[in-house]
Amino acid sequence: MTTPNAPASLPFDERISPLTRLTSAFRALGRFFREKKLGGFGLVIVLVFSVLALFSGALDRYDPAFIFDEENPNFKADPTIAELALDPDIGSPLVVALFEKPSGEHWFGTDRFGRDIYARVIHGTKLALIVGFGASLIAVVAGLIIGALSAYYLGWIDLVVQRVIDAIYAFPFLILILLIVQISEPSTRNVVFALGFGGIPFAARLIRSAVLAVRGSEYVLAAHVIGASDPRILVRHVLPNIGSVLIITFSVGIGAFILAEATVSFLGAGPIGEISWGRMVSSGRGALDLHPWESFFAGGAITLLVMAFNLLGDALRDVLDPRLRGV
Repeated sequence: MTTPNAPASLPFDERISPLTRLTSAFRALGRFFREKKLGGFGLVIVLVFSVLALFSGALDRYDPAFIFDEENPNFKADPTIAELALDPDIGSPLVVALFEKPSGEHWFGTDRFGRDIYARVIHGTKLALIVGFGASLIAVVAGLIIGALSAYYLGWIDLVVQRVIDAIYAFPFLILILLIVQISEPSTRNVVFALGFGGIPFAARLIRSAVLAVRGSEYVLAAHVIGASDPRILVRHVLPNIGSVLIITFSVGIGAFILAEATVSFLGAGPIGEISWGRMVSSGRGALDLHPWESFFAGGAITLLVMAFNLLGDALRDVLDPRLRGV
């Protein structure tokens, strides 16, 4: 018998204090770092780059567009032709600090325009993460809608959808992206939408395979028997059981889209007016033999961030997928 003063029964989750939830989250994070060391390493790298992107204005040391110069000790106001032949800068009172090596003043050196490479690498992080997260979100959300409906209903819907995806697959990914970017204005927004659109077929097929595996399960059939509607079955029974596929598709997609944006920018079709690691690699390749630092540091940033997202996505899949726990 319930006493009058007894508190109303609450769901278990509502009785957990915020401190307990926070403690549990930290314990889960610690267990993740212990069990998935490579995934933990990837998470740390992603967090470091995220901090660099958020606080680039405080961490860049210099304006990334500022051109460094210094007084020319050999300056002559009226040099002869012979003197100009020996020293082309002799007639200029200032000399631009081109291709300086890494030093205490310029940690990564300077580029061919005399700009600080470290500052430009830091600011390039923002574009990489914006493009990676934005394009991956578009691809996964659209791929989820298309792949789930196609696999759940099958029949003529699946036939039509898969033929459209096959048609998109007929275009090489890079050529398709370059075509979309060249037709529209090469802004950050258009590059994000172009990359996201190009990634929809890949995400849709992965998600379709996952939904097909869940579609014939006993709990989905039982939901059909008791009269549950199709939207309810998709939301309550199908989507929660393909969460690991969505996570790995999203996280690995971020790294893939960062690499794709760098490739597009390397070819000269990236966002105009933005600092891009791919464009930096392209700019520095002309002086690789004498000054490899711009290409080296920009390319190293691309490699490190893409690898971090791949390691993190793989570890999250292992942790969240019940079939892979303990592997």
